Amino acid sequence: MRNGQKVMDMHNHFYSKLWLDYCAKRKEDPIFEWTGPTSGVFKIAGAVVGHVDRAGTYDMEARVRDLDQYGIDTQVITHTCPGVAEVGGKEAVDWAKRLNDLFAEFCQKWPGRFYFLATFSPQNVDEAIKEIERASKELGARGIQMFSNVSGEIASSTRFYPIYEKAAELGLPVKIHPALQSLTAEAMIKARLPMQLYGFTLDTTMAVTSMIYQGLFEKYPGLKLIHAHLGGMTPYMIGRVDNAFHRFAKEWGIEIRRLPSETYKEHVYIDTISLHPPSIRCAAELVGIDHLLFGTDYPHRASGTVEENFATLEKAGFSKDERAKIFYENGAKLFRLS
Repeated sequence: MRNGQKVMDMHNHFYSKLWLDYCAKRKEDPIFEWTGPTSGVFKIAGAVVGHVDRAGTYDMEARVRDLDQYGIDTQVITHTCPGVAEVGGKEAVDWAKRLNDLFAEFCQKWPGRFYFLATFSPQNVDEAIKEIERASKELGARGIQMFSNVSGEIASSTRFYPIYEKAAELGLPVKIHPALQSLTAEAMIKARLPMQLYGFTLDTTMAVTSMIYQGLFEKYPGLKLIHAHLGGMTPYMIGRVDNAFHRFAKEWGIEIRRLPSETYKEHVYIDTISLHPPSIRCAAELVGIDHLLFGTDYPHRASGTVEENFATLEKAGFSKDERAKIFYENGAKLFRLS
């Protein structure tokens, strides 16, 4: 607990050392290089796009010690980018199974401390559905993680609809997280801007907005999404999203019955990762307190430190009851932990 408040961190990541060692042997992007005993970098086209900074990135014993220090009771863990979706082929299917098995072992070893979202290989939709069912029914996965694009194919592609249908059927929330190589990667490198700045947040925003415009939630009304990093750009662009629907729906063949903002408010949850209190308040006005979830992005550096994320939320001006919902209650309800 932290200051008497139970805390669930629902946006965090884990690499296994086996996975990092495997990525270090790869010759094609993204590649990984160990730079020290507990540190390394991921690169795309020679540019550093990801970091391993601490043992808790891939050592669960070290992570537990960190969580005790921070006062975090529970983590809903996910594999991070580059995920198996960015490897492709038969290896991706095998790696998904190995990683889900590993995560399930952590949950058994530390019951109540860890839950997990299943990873899978979207390139092979049939295999993805099999693994989602196995992870949910046999391993106890509480949701799934889908990357914003899969080898350049946006997550809203109709090819992936059976995955969302299965998630809705099983009652599994779908976390939309950036892929390591965003659709705007080339533009970001040309602009000499870190991929995590706009590449990541733009990627997820395009994917989720496209899902709404395509009527995905009308097709699968039970589907729930988690939009990473405070909903990307959506809370600040939602007026323009609605306006584009009003102005250009006919030209672009958009046939949905509700305003995009209404659909977003009902079906989408967002984490609090922002480092800017006014932005968190803006997001809360859009989706409501009940759809805010606390996250830290541990162990990555792109979203600041765990302490900075705690401090940012404390400065956002929420009441004690509202903070209780954000820190734990909303996540417990969404992931059916109580």
